[in-house]
Amino acid sequence: MLVKAKWNVKDASGWHAAGDVFNTEKDFGDAVEVLDAPKKAPEAEKEQEPAKEPENATDQVPEAPRSASRRKKAGK
Repeated sequence: MLVKAKWNVKDASGWHAAGDVFNTEKDFGDAVEVLDAPKKAPEAEKEQEPAKEPENATDQVPEAPRSASRRKKAGK
């Protein structure tokens, strides 16, 4: 897709300064303005299955949160 950098971004081909127009396949989010995006087929979106959760996710017990003060006391 053809994009225009809003600020300096780095991709596989190197750094692109703010305002540079370049082709990329990576999604930069808000860092770029998309000028020409490839059209997606509506059938391709329907074929994708939703993400599945691991089967053992309910069997796992969540760990207790650790406190920040976990130092050994120095013995005298």
